[in-house]
Amino acid sequence: MLEINNITVTFETDEGIVKAVDNVSFHIDRNEIVGLVGESGCGKSVTALSILRLIPLPYGRIETGEILFYGKNLLDLNPKEMRKIRGRAISMIFQEPGSALSPLHTIGRQMVETILLHKDITGKEAWNIAETWLEKVQISDPRERMFAYPYQLSGGMQQRVMIAMALMLEPDLVIADEPTTALDVTIQAQVFELVREMRRFNTSMLLITHDMGVIWEMCDRVLVMYASRVVEEGNRDDIFSKPTHPYTIGLLESIPKLSAPPSRGDKGGYRLKAIPGQVPSALNYPSGCHFFDRCPDAFDRCRNEKPKLIDLGNGHKAACFLAEK
Repeated sequence: MLEINNITVTFETDEGIVKAVDNVSFHIDRNEIVGLVGESGCGKSVTALSILRLIPLPYGRIETGEILFYGKNLLDLNPKEMRKIRGRAISMIFQEPGSALSPLHTIGRQMVETILLHKDITGKEAWNIAETWLEKVQISDPRERMFAYPYQLSGGMQQRVMIAMALMLEPDLVIADEPTTALDVTIQAQVFELVREMRRFNTSMLLITHDMGVIWEMCDRVLVMYASRVVEEGNRDDIFSKPTHPYTIGLLESIPKLSAPPSRGDKGGYRLKAIPGQVPSALNYPSGCHFFDRCPDAFDRCRNEKPKLIDLGNGHKAACFLAEK
């Protein structure tokens, strides 16, 4: 359904050109949830914004590549054609609902306007659809909330409004950028159950998150991104059971694990294993593998040569010279 080929996105800053996304390629099939995971600043959100052509101009640019949606390159569409795609065929749940919702209009007006933009129905019918979806995302007193302004809602409720707006038109693809960050665990579970129900309509999702537990629970395939590049790709079971790239291994080892009490009377605790070092500056990435400075298995070839994604079988790929062995 969606095929991204060799996308590179750059930003012009006072300090120089930043390559936020470097030659990234992946695909999303119909009725599939693909997880995109990685540390902050690795390019996940920029990749998502590129799909909807929301990279801020003139400082941001999609330098190379193509974004094929049902075979049509979205980069070739004019602004009017893209507006028909956004919200109806591809919708997005933004990371910061406070900045995505208009502070000047009520929740109901914003939701109804979105529906009427894409559906030839009456205002009353659009209102009923919006109210029903607020109820589906577990917002209490949905009719009353339709008349509320965003500032009158908590951050968690604003996020649930964003989720309702993204799902209510039953799009083909939902891009979810940390969709449950502001929600408590109970509401998270309800939202994810709602997402699962959307699969009945063959809706696909690109789920961006830091939480490997969410990846395990929700995703069919996983993309691991580090410092502007995809370093590993595969189905969920392969990524968790036989990770290949040292960065993926580090992410999985950093998940808290309950340790056994070392001696009688000790209550035990959690073992944490951090990835050493820091993410390099986007203005000064290593010339070879971007993970070189933090990798425990790095050798001379990694310093100067960029590793390519190597096919390990069954769709499992890793951009690491160790994978060749």
